Amino acid sequence: MIENKFNELGLSNEVLKAIEDMGFSKPSKIQEEAIPVLLTGVDVIGQAQTGTGKTLAFGSVLLSKITPSQRKLPQAIILSPTRELAMQIHEEMGRIGKYNGSRITCVYGGSDIERQIRTIKKGIDIIVGTPGRVMDLMRRNVLKLNDVKFVVLDEADEMLNMGFVEDIETILEKVDDDRQTILFSATMPAGIKKIAQNYMHDNFEHVAVLSKQTTATSVKQFYYEVKQKDRFEAMCRLIDVANVQTGIIFCRTKRSVDEVTEQMQQANYNVEAMHGDLSQNHRMNTLRKFKKGTINFLIATDVAARGIDVENVTHVINYELPQDIESYVHRIGRTGRADKEGQAYSIITPREKGFLRQIERVTKSSITKATIPTLQEISEAKIGTLVSKVEDQILAGNHKKFKQLVNEIDPTMLADFTAALMYMTFQEQLGYDYKRDTIQEASEGKKRERGRGNNKDYTRIFITAGSMDRVKAPQIVNFFVSKAGVRKEDIGDIDIKRKFTFVDINKKVINKVVDKCNKQKINNRKIEIEIANKK
Repeated sequence: MIENKFNELGLSNEVLKAIEDMGFSKPSKIQEEAIPVLLTGVDVIGQAQTGTGKTLAFGSVLLSKITPSQRKLPQAIILSPTRELAMQIHEEMGRIGKYNGSRITCVYGGSDIERQIRTIKKGIDIIVGTPGRVMDLMRRNVLKLNDVKFVVLDEADEMLNMGFVEDIETILEKVDDDRQTILFSATMPAGIKKIAQNYMHDNFEHVAVLSKQTTATSVKQFYYEVKQKDRFEAMCRLIDVANVQTGIIFCRTKRSVDEVTEQMQQANYNVEAMHGDLSQNHRMNTLRKFKKGTINFLIATDVAARGIDVENVTHVINYELPQDIESYVHRIGRTGRADKEGQAYSIITPREKGFLRQIERVTKSSITKATIPTLQEISEAKIGTLVSKVEDQILAGNHKKFKQLVNEIDPTMLADFTAALMYMTFQEQLGYDYKRDTIQEASEGKKRERGRGNNKDYTRIFITAGSMDRVKAPQIVNFFVSKAGVRKEDIGDIDIKRKFTFVDINKKVINKVVDKCNKQKINNRKIEIEIANKK
């Protein structure tokens, strides 16, 4: 069993249990350095890039310190620059607080404020939100910060860039001075230093994790964008078309490792699992077989794979992205060694694309979108591999003892016999039982392409309804046509997310669409519409 390093940081038992459920056993650098300091109660400026595990750092501390209260007022507030990031933080906090019992809610603009008001009035312990919506709720005298003991400003530099400085200052002034202020920022502009000077205690600590992450130039990086349900099949298609002989497949949790290993073994792939719940002897034996080539794939967690040094690994596959950028760099560093070229593939869902772009920026590398192989491409690749293997056997002379058998075959049947033999061998080589020619990319399923997505004549709007409300692109088109009286040609790209949707609308009719359709119903769901922030 691999020791869980989080146990050494001083977090509560409930939080440690939740972290173990999440599959983490070794903290990232920012977690390792920030958590002990945060637990002392001093104000902290944490300087780290997005994607380094900041949410787990401050979230684990808050949920270790906060005891669910019978009072209705929040004990902690977490401010985030965008609704998307606020929702991500809210989800992560929910996972960390699985056994804590704290009531956590998320508030942001463009969503039903009445629903948020009802939730707050019932009582909450932690509120996550954007500055604008938090200010709105404060002005309505719904959100009171009298009991707040912890304030977190996440991606503070980005909030300043978006013009939220006055809102942030107003919120901080409404919270009692006897609070712990936690500020995370990738950079330290003058505005951040001013906030620290005016609103943080003089003894604040500065924790910086700014090591430059780089990826080997010998590793070519690619990604597939698929729906969650197609993740496994996409990986199998990659393996089959690329004829991967030696690869490491990374999963985020031990449970995922076990599930993927079982699925691949059932599909006749030569794989073994590697994670901390397996005995040391088992792991060492698996590693020996992997180095000898007895097994083709190692399916591992980040922690279990540390220290693995195998020079002939041709592919690294991120079945799931890691929790931080540093781990990504370590993962793909398992291939492309000893001046050999390696390939790294990441299989992502649309919601992970933002993190992938963060990896590109921080590592200063390019991750190219790859086309998911079709069944025809897989078949052609398999046949090519089979022919090459047959040719190798002929060159090695291993076929000679069977020549007499071949001579006994009716010459008119020889071509059919050879083809049938190759077919049988081909079927044995084909692992996954593919039921369809291709997989539709997730982005294709979510967007209604009309060729106007980047057209300057179109403006993007934000709608508070998404796939969870069972809305479809045709419904949205008909909704705008019937309610606003616009033409179908005035409606551009439609990008449906889980809880919300982006739609590109012709600028000439944008005001009409917002005026006529705001607060109307789609699928019995009352929606709000606003102009989306420029990206």
